[in-house]
Amino acid sequence: MVAIQDSCYDDELFEDASLIQRRLASQPDSCWLAENHSKEVLAYLFSYPSRDKQVAALGSEFPRYTEAELLYLHDMAVGQNARSLGLASRLLGYAEQHAVALGFSRLALVAVQGSVPYWQKHGFVVVNLSSPEAAKALASYSGQNAMYMQKSLAR
Repeated sequence: MVAIQDSCYDDELFEDASLIQRRLASQPDSCWLAENHSKEVLAYLFSYPSRDKQVAALGSEFPRYTEAELLYLHDMAVGQNARSLGLASRLLGYAEQHAVALGFSRLALVAVQGSVPYWQKHGFVVVNLSSPEAAKALASYSGQNAMYMQKSLAR
């Protein structure tokens, strides 16, 4: 997963393997891997139940909310050798199904590296953050023109 992360993201967005392992362990039901027959990871999506307009700072642990309102997609990446397999759309579909199963009607994420148009094609819209804490967390994605986005889901 770290190799995929390295191939997809700028150095400023690097999150180490131990943090990734802790996230997977803390949210096993909302983190998915796409593997080939040899068990090589081709793509991944890490998410967790969150609250409206809450942003986890880059490099932080996934927070736990007792009264979550939506599914937050923290990180999705597809390795270079798997880009034409439709894995990103399939992983996003799993996240949408999982969110609905949890009773949520929205997904949220932080778009980085100019990916806002990609996420808009998938139904996400930019949402302004009003709390200073959320704005500070969003700023931790420095140099990325990071934008908080949400998508409404049909239930």
